[in-house]
Amino acid sequence: MYFATNQKLFINKVENMGETLVLSDRSVWKVGMFDKLKAMMWMMMDNVTVASYIGNKFKITHEKKKETIEAEFITKV
Repeated sequence: MYFATNQKLFINKVENMGETLVLSDRSVWKVGMFDKLKAMMWMMMDNVTVASYIGNKFKITHEKKKETIEAEFITKV
């Protein structure tokens, strides 16, 4: 379960060609199949906001680019 929605965070890592994101709160996200290319272009230290969506799926919005991706919360490291 992920409860830190609607908080400003930043990207710590973009891994596996945009398939995985690690955010500043140490949460790990599996990016949706159709959003990997978008996520691959995001950079470390970019600001993002996580919003709840449906079940374990969330929407992560890049603050500067105003792009939104769908992602699944995996774990905290």
